Amino acid sequence: MAGKKLISDFIMSFMWVWSSVIIKIFVFKVLGIGHDAKGEVVKCALSIINMFFFAFLGKVTKGGAYNPLTILSGAISGDFSNFLFVVGARIPAQMGYWDSSVDFAICSNS
Repeated sequence: MAGKKLISDFIMSFMWVWSSVIIKIFVFKVLGIGHDAKGEVVKCALSIINMFFFAFLGKVTKGGAYNPLTILSGAISGDFSNFLFVVGARIPAQMGYWDSSVDFAICSNS
């Protein structure tokens, strides 16, 4: 069970970082909509759909998360072993994946 949560945290963190990049590329380059009001409305609409998609992924993975603050709040109010698991494994896994995927995004856009 713990391994599944760590893996889902890894994957969801990577997907979350890249989702905004992919939305911007899709709206501004693939669709060819400029940075005017129309393009921003389309980008915001896709971002809202993206949030619902990640809420769905959280349900499907039975607790997978991409945001360390959401799991930290539950860990503080839970038992001590859950707190240690969250602080010692899940948050470092998410932050490590965030860091590596951001580095990858910066290198690929250069």
